[in-house]
Amino acid sequence: MIVSQLEPIITFAIFYFSILVLGSISGIFSERAGIVNIAIAGFMVFGATMYMLFSYILTVIILGGHGGSIWFQIPLTIIAVLCSGVFSLLFGYATIKLKSDQTISGFAINILSTGIATLLVFVLVTLQNSSTFQFYNRTELALSGSLLKYQNILSFRTVMTVTIIISSWFVIRKTRWGLRFRSIGENPQAADVAGINVNKVKWQAVITAGMIAGIAGAFFAQAQPAVFSNTYDTNGFGFLALAIMITARWRVTLSVIISLFFSILLSISFNGTGLTSDQALLGYLRSLPYIVTLIIMMLTAKNSAGPAAAGVPYDKSKR
Repeated sequence: MIVSQLEPIITFAIFYFSILVLGSISGIFSERAGIVNIAIAGFMVFGATMYMLFSYILTVIILGGHGGSIWFQIPLTIIAVLCSGVFSLLFGYATIKLKSDQTISGFAINILSTGIATLLVFVLVTLQNSSTFQFYNRTELALSGSLLKYQNILSFRTVMTVTIIISSWFVIRKTRWGLRFRSIGENPQAADVAGINVNKVKWQAVITAGMIAGIAGAFFAQAQPAVFSNTYDTNGFGFLALAIMITARWRVTLSVIISLFFSILLSISFNGTGLTSDQALLGYLRSLPYIVTLIIMMLTAKNSAGPAAAGVPYDKSKR
């Protein structure tokens, strides 16, 4: 009995962990290069939308609605990631080329992506004559396509998440490219004097951030199509990932730990019906992740100083 109650909590925790940690890593890449990234949620939503759009094109228009293989998740994820990278160029153009306020530009991207999602997903659901988006019997690439089974932990999503975590830590901490990111985030003028093309690295950071967040969005769309179809959002995980990144002080290792902690809280809050039937207690459980987020943000606010040049547009003439 206890095992059956814990099974969905564990599997959903791993799912939430993938979304949150990828979102926080996305923000780390851009903010380490001096770009304040409020647009994590927007990139996630756009990635999820593109995943659904091209899934429809592949399974309905190309295959005629006769189903598809679980292996389609790989090319569809790649397409969603590339589209998110292209979409991030808008954010880069506004913040790097036009030197606009990065926070306002981020919110604009979030609003734009939600608008695009609302239109496209509504059209897709209407074309399918369904209340929510359907993947035509194509489940997630995993030992089990159900998030309620332990076997779902061993999946394409989990492998990709672990790979990105390790790669991101290595790139940021151990490579010359990562050193350029960190130096530009702290003192872009000094980096420019050292011969680093500051704006080029900033563009690379924004595109990388958009692509990683797009992966998170694609994973969310594959696992929770009904939720995304009804809300046109990734459950607000983009903003929670932003809070995790700040709490983790822009470090990949701390982001992993904090993401895992919040993932467990989220899983208990959403799947707590197996632990108790007390509606009042369930209400407290569902609010717990957000209450804990506020408490942790308040306790760590003074010590969460970001990169010194984050949010400051680089002007080469003031070098």
